[in-house]
Amino acid sequence: MIISAELEDEKIIVKKPKDVGRLYNKSHMGKTLSGGMLELDLIESVFLLDEKKIKVFHDKKEIDFETLVKIASEKIDDFERKYLVFKDLRKRGQIVKFNKEKDGFDFYQFQTKKSEKMFYVCVFSEQDLFEIRKTHDLLGKLLDDSVLWFAIVDEEGDITYYSVSHVELAGKNKCNSFKKIEGFVLDDKVLIFDEEKSKELFEKEFFGKPFGSFLQLSFVEVLYLLEKKYINLREKEKKISKDKFLKYAQKKQSDISSRLEVFKDLKKKGLIVKTGFKFGTHFRAYTKHPNDIHAEYLIHVIDKHFSSLWAEFSRAVRLAHSVNKEIIFSRNLKNKVEYVCFGRLRP
Repeated sequence: MIISAELEDEKIIVKKPKDVGRLYNKSHMGKTLSGGMLELDLIESVFLLDEKKIKVFHDKKEIDFETLVKIASEKIDDFERKYLVFKDLRKRGQIVKFNKEKDGFDFYQFQTKKSEKMFYVCVFSEQDLFEIRKTHDLLGKLLDDSVLWFAIVDEEGDITYYSVSHVELAGKNKCNSFKKIEGFVLDDKVLIFDEEKSKELFEKEFFGKPFGSFLQLSFVEVLYLLEKKYINLREKEKKISKDKFLKYAQKKQSDISSRLEVFKDLKKKGLIVKTGFKFGTHFRAYTKHPNDIHAEYLIHVIDKHFSSLWAEFSRAVRLAHSVNKEIIFSRNLKNKVEYVCFGRLRP
């Protein structure tokens, strides 16, 4: 039997106790009112009408699907894409409720078990911008033991889901002490011609890449070793100070300073860090020695106000997923490096 509901002052009300029980207790739809009645929000009502589970009346006249959609569209910003996400999640067995609070979340999980981690959902169009600052603010609003999902609706109505979380990275690699070495600057590389010390740098912490029997280092590795006072630099027999080399590196690589801060933080956390260029990111990182495992993380260093098209973001996440790695965006915040992890999600 189809349930009857009434449109009253922009609210959809179910009055029969038996119908209230079917919707609220079995399907977890709506919220109970005094007098044993049930109030459905407009997204729930459109969904139930679409599924032919209810009929909606106003002044004894039946309201069709098109009319109810138009009413909902006038009352709820971006109704169409929010409805598509609600419908999709409900079809997947996820019990979500429309969030009427003005806190940035569009839906939240209706918990049927206290042991479940509650999730919140934010809905975006593929034409919107991905903004790291907004993402950071949303993560800061989460309750303990709750998680954040992003749902991106493309222009054909298909939906892609991402899990979003702050992550504390940690590896099992210790930082070693090294005897001071001499490096020679050649364009955008620094070469080490001491075979024994080259081998030590490479084998202990995977610095550089073999150059014959010797070693070539990236600029970010050299700046790190300079800060540790493990290297002296020369260019055509002339000594180069740390400050002079930094200015030289900044001319060659304008983002070197921001990448260096992340590189140092990752090393401090026990990770081995190598370039992530072939994966389209700044770094790839290993929790153990690269001889033992593949890199688990791809890390991209971004500005604190970073934004991009969702299509660019989607490419980064999909590539990381395809090579069994996690994509992490890092940025510097008041002497602290923040890491936000994104993963493909199948609700």
